[in-house]
Amino acid sequence: MNATLRHEVERKVIHLGASVLPISLFLLGPEAGTIFVAATLIVAITADVARLRIPVVKRFFEKTFGEALRPHEAHELTGSTYMCLAALVCIVLFTVPVAVAALLFLTVGDTAAALVGQRWGRHPLLPGKTYEGTLACLVCCSIIGVIVPGIPFAAGIVGAAVATVVELFGIETIDDNFGIPVLSGLAMWIVASLVG
Repeated sequence: MNATLRHEVERKVIHLGASVLPISLFLLGPEAGTIFVAATLIVAITADVARLRIPVVKRFFEKTFGEALRPHEAHELTGSTYMCLAALVCIVLFTVPVAVAALLFLTVGDTAAALVGQRWGRHPLLPGKTYEGTLACLVCCSIIGVIVPGIPFAAGIVGAAVATVVELFGIETIDDNFGIPVLSGLAMWIVASLVG
């Protein structure tokens, strides 16, 4: 395994581990799940602020997680913090099923796109993106959109497509760890409102 793929695998293991956030909504219930996600966000923000302002914490963080960080995260909030913020926003704005699916689109779909694209991607689509990675994201998100109970079929498919488009193109000013779940959740909420 080359170094770039190894670093991406390390980063995406963290992504997959964050699936505990949406799963907590089902396991703990909406109220306790929201408290868990809010507490996780507070810890993430505290860790990021400490990392950015306290040199000894920064050195520890870089030694422990340095290879999993994107270059821009050295001076900004990490993707993990944006993911926790997105989780709380999704829980507050959307139904539990929509919030769960939107967050799983990020943790599973984005992971599939990156790992499949880097390992098996042979056909470039955009800089740093391949057809294989994009298809992996769409397939994973579509499966999630269909199997999460309480989401109309059309809403799940539209949400999966939006998550894939956001993962593919990104939005320059919005971290994808925030954009993927919030925008796909909004799309599912709109479609569910229209067809429900």
